[in-house]
Amino acid sequence: MTAKDENTKRECRVLISGAGPVGLALAIELGRRNIDCVLVEKRDGSVSVPKMSAVSARNMEFCRRWGIAERVRNAVWSENNSLDFVYLTTMRGRELARMKVPSHSDRGSLSYTPEGGCHCPQIYFDPILTECAQGLSSVEIRYRTELSSFRQSAEKVVATLKDGESGETETIEADYLVGCDGAGGVVREVLGIGLGGRGVVAQSLNIFFRSPELSALHDKGWARFYRAIGHEGCWSELIAIDGRELWRLTVFDSERTPGTAEDLLRRVVGCDFPFEIISASPWERRDVVADGFGGGRAFLAGDAVHQCSPTGGLGMHTGIEDAVNIAWKLEAMIAGWGGSDLMASYEAERRPIGERNVEFATRAFRQITGIPGGDA
Repeated sequence: MTAKDENTKRECRVLISGAGPVGLALAIELGRRNIDCVLVEKRDGSVSVPKMSAVSARNMEFCRRWGIAERVRNAVWSENNSLDFVYLTTMRGRELARMKVPSHSDRGSLSYTPEGGCHCPQIYFDPILTECAQGLSSVEIRYRTELSSFRQSAEKVVATLKDGESGETETIEADYLVGCDGAGGVVREVLGIGLGGRGVVAQSLNIFFRSPELSALHDKGWARFYRAIGHEGCWSELIAIDGRELWRLTVFDSERTPGTAEDLLRRVVGCDFPFEIISASPWERRDVVADGFGGGRAFLAGDAVHQCSPTGGLGMHTGIEDAVNIAWKLEAMIAGWGGSDLMASYEAERRPIGERNVEFATRAFRQITGIPGGDA
């Protein structure tokens, strides 16, 4: 480390690595408690692919507390659009089954929650979270800044940050570190925590594309999910992202259902049609829970500690619940009223939830992909 780097040393109460939805949620929770925190993210903060498409009822309750529920609910999806699940051969083929889900306008108030789940894909949700976090005086978000290593003692965590543009490093001291940095995150790696579970469940493919014409090419009406069933069974689901022109096709198992992105789009629709592919991203569908949720003053949350199939929408849901759970405990420890065993309760409380949700997601995925096939 150079002399210049030594002079950049600073302190904060909590250092958060990873500015996805979980890291942003944790920053918001801490910021609302006036806990000084620094959130570092190696990317530039832009979100170009809608990896997730819905915010659960529980996560919407958190958004309500943060004052952003209305913005999330109205970010993109018309309150009059149907939220149905439709099973079909192709978009222009036969409808096989439909699970009716009322639109937001038809649903009305719910007896069990002030906020029901809503359709708000990640390309819209993350910017709302970011703006909320940036509006809190005790939160600092630093993009293109990577956590490259850290060490810890009984009193603090000392981390090395690397500027993604200049390559320069600096040192930051924190009372606690939380890794919200995903499946390949640095925090879990440095802690030496392994992964348990079934591992990779399937090799999947997301095709994010634009087609204003698609909605007029079929007679199935608006829905959130259109699940296609072919000779191999239920092989994909098509999601309307913005209710206008943006769509995402997820191929459940690209080894069982191979093909180019173009051919797969034509297959699910049932004909050739105008489209622009924005991205085609292969990814691993996983069933994983870490062997530990942290060590010393460093902890893990979100995909860094559990990874599941998005079937059922439990990935971000579980991660944001992690963030809310650990936030008040960190506040208690920093304020001095937490007690020596409080932080151990984080894993005790969150591990059973993580294991249950990961198992549920894998079971739901296998049930959907196990729907028998037939002739289109």
